[in-house]
Amino acid sequence: MSVCGEEVVLDYELQLHTELSLQLQTELAMETEEPVRNALSKWLEPIFTETAKDVDLRFFSADTDELRRLIQEEINDKQTSYTFQLPKENYMHLGVANISDNRQIQLSDATHAATMRLAALEREELPSFNTGVFTARKHMEIGDTSQQFDVRLYMATCAVAIVIDTTACDSLVSLHGLMLGSARSFSIRDSLYAYDPKHKLIFDDVPVTSPQFAPANRSKNAQLPRLFSCMATSGFPTQDGESWTVVVTATLTGDRHTRTTLTIDEPVEAGALRILRAHVDGKGGIEPDEGQEVGVSVELDWKEGGNHDIEV
Repeated sequence: MSVCGEEVVLDYELQLHTELSLQLQTELAMETEEPVRNALSKWLEPIFTETAKDVDLRFFSADTDELRRLIQEEINDKQTSYTFQLPKENYMHLGVANISDNRQIQLSDATHAATMRLAALEREELPSFNTGVFTARKHMEIGDTSQQFDVRLYMATCAVAIVIDTTACDSLVSLHGLMLGSARSFSIRDSLYAYDPKHKLIFDDVPVTSPQFAPANRSKNAQLPRLFSCMATSGFPTQDGESWTVVVTATLTGDRHTRTTLTIDEPVEAGALRILRAHVDGKGGIEPDEGQEVGVSVELDWKEGGNHDIEV
């Protein structure tokens, strides 16, 4: 490797393709949906952010795949710039933003570009990712003249929300959701997701704090005093050409449970927000709202590991 080299200027910028506010305003446009729209917007803020809190920037030899330079720091900005010297060589540059505070993702095998990846924790059920993570990759040829590179960091994660009208089920106590079919890890250099081993993402309850929209006969139920229930989760994208599922378990009074499996063919891509709309029937089953291409299977009187009555 030549020790000679020239000054390198790298300009970084986060690129967010989902216009969160516009999507929420479009898909949750009714006046009665304003509380759930506001609550979901607040929950999604750390996911669909335009600010890089921290960056991890690595420069690997394109020939030997050895790590030549590492920059790790907090920037708390959408854009930043670095100027430094790199020896004359060809490089593979990989960058990650907003990883340090994420409790569910680790930066793994990062001493070589070929193995560097974002990996979810190895659990069967995983909490929602608590930050949106952004990545970049760029080939760089460093010669004998100063050079400037523009580096864009793109979102590697996504989010799914389900908004459920609970009006019709007076006996509803609570809802619990799981998502199946999202990727387990992401190879940054190759921009490839891996889906094994399989895991489940847990939906967070998104509190909707405006009970004035709840029907009068529901106001006595302190556990669910609202017209709409909202759940959301964030993780890696789903796989092209493969369906993914959302499993919702409704707990009813008398310790009764109804489990609904929603099957969706259209994938959730990196950087995207998918909002599912549904309503609860009188038996606790989840029915997708009209116009949504979602398969449904309902198990009444569901008990873990037991026999169930199935409605399709």
